[in-house]
Amino acid sequence: MRRVIFLFVAVMLIAASCNPSKTSLFGSKKTEKEPEGTSIKASVLMPATPIPVPIKEVEEVLVANEDKEPSPGKYFVIIGSFRDPANAQDHQALIGKDGFNSEVLKNDAGLYRVSVMATDDVLAARNEIGRIRTKFPAYSDTWLLIRK
Repeated sequence: MRRVIFLFVAVMLIAASCNPSKTSLFGSKKTEKEPEGTSIKASVLMPATPIPVPIKEVEEVLVANEDKEPSPGKYFVIIGSFRDPANAQDHQALIGKDGFNSEVLKNDAGLYRVSVMATDDVLAARNEIGRIRTKFPAYSDTWLLIRK
């Protein structure tokens, strides 16, 4: 009985490894082997255009920061927000190395916002946020401040 089982298993293994019709004994198609020196690499499919992250919008009252009034404009592109003014100034210096011209704003709650754009055109502000998020992934949390 053991010989019959052994013989049956051996025949099944031989039949499964044969390649006359490119179909295995169990009905699945066999794939051809790649020529020597080539390889198949797994890849992750990415969408053609990145899925946009909604832009955070916050309405705030801006006040003078060290007797300096904020830039005129209704919409501000904010690239950093801090409770300590020294941290805001440090962040302002850091983003300056990436080519940003910025100003530190202060709201009526005492928070300091680092702004890289002031405008009355909401579309221009939104486009700038999109450009920053695309070109500078480190600043992906850039958001829109709307002056009350």
